[in-house]
Amino acid sequence: MAVDGGDHRTMQKRIQYLDEQNRALVAIQDKLERLSDFRSDMILSHDIPEILQSGIAKFQELVKTEACSVFLVDADGFEFRHEISLPERVGTLMEKEIDAQILSGTFGWIISSGTPACVPAEVFGKAEGRRLSVMIAPLSNKERTLGAATIVFEQDEDFIRQQTLKLLYILSGFFSLSLENAYLFEDLKKSYFDTIRAVANSVEARDAYTRGHSNRVAAISKIIAAEMGWNRRDLEMIDWGGVLHDLGKVGISDTILNKPGKLTDEEFAIMKAHPSIGSQIIGGIAFLEPLIPYIAQHHERYDGRGYPAGLKGEEIAIQGRLLAIADTYDAMTSDRPYRKGLDARIAYEEIVRCSGSQFDPVLVRAFEKAFKAGKIV
Repeated sequence: MAVDGGDHRTMQKRIQYLDEQNRALVAIQDKLERLSDFRSDMILSHDIPEILQSGIAKFQELVKTEACSVFLVDADGFEFRHEISLPERVGTLMEKEIDAQILSGTFGWIISSGTPACVPAEVFGKAEGRRLSVMIAPLSNKERTLGAATIVFEQDEDFIRQQTLKLLYILSGFFSLSLENAYLFEDLKKSYFDTIRAVANSVEARDAYTRGHSNRVAAISKIIAAEMGWNRRDLEMIDWGGVLHDLGKVGISDTILNKPGKLTDEEFAIMKAHPSIGSQIIGGIAFLEPLIPYIAQHHERYDGRGYPAGLKGEEIAIQGRLLAIADTYDAMTSDRPYRKGLDARIAYEEIVRCSGSQFDPVLVRAFEKAFKAGKIV
């Protein structure tokens, strides 16, 4: 039986349509496989900015979007605060979009339902007369709302687009779990850190003349590190390293700690053990291990004449070399029972004079720059 031209064209269109659907389904399968790999990496991360960055990047990888943003609930649990957008330039527009969705009541019922939903955009595309949609995906656990992921895309009722949106729903679930894990980890770190800090504070409480020393050392170290261009995470670790650098003094007797005069050789040998004692206290605690160089090496010297290990040059971790400068500067400018603190300018000149012998010259240059800019007083 002959097939007329119209039937032939119809059949070709159907074959072409099925071929397109097949290729699209293969693409979705590929996305599912990549999403599975991504899930492990995302959930294992404890860094909230990293989770946010990688999460919305994955949203954009899965589907062509106009914009992706994340809003997190503030500490009081009342307001949604804009955290990140891709591309960055749409951040303000996305805030206006969410404000409009809140005003219409749409945002509230989506968040209350706990289920992602797609709704017409109220702000995006209006100026150009384009019909755009917004997917609002609540980020939550069983006990609280953590935030919301929002995605703006062109309206499309195509089956494949709907399946792609289902992938985004799945990803929003991973997002929620990752954020909750990160928050729990932060709570655990804070609780443990507070305990350790209480122990460290007890050392300063035993010696009124060093009260506030650890916080000042941390502050000075951060200023120097900022001049060196350290990243946010490393700067954050300085807070911990500075506060805990003298933790090992819990193992030193009050008689030695509070002695008003010069220590005997025997007493000084005991005092020199405090970096090792401190590093032993936090040893084996995974998230505190990056602090060990601050604690164990802040009395090492660049020329190798320091303690406890006599390390030299870059054998000393940069964290130890950094803290050595801040620790010495604060010690020189602080009052002690047996002497008045030095003037800041005199202490500064002493640090500079010891560049290359006691201190890392590269870090000393950063210290000089910060001091001359009035950042260190």
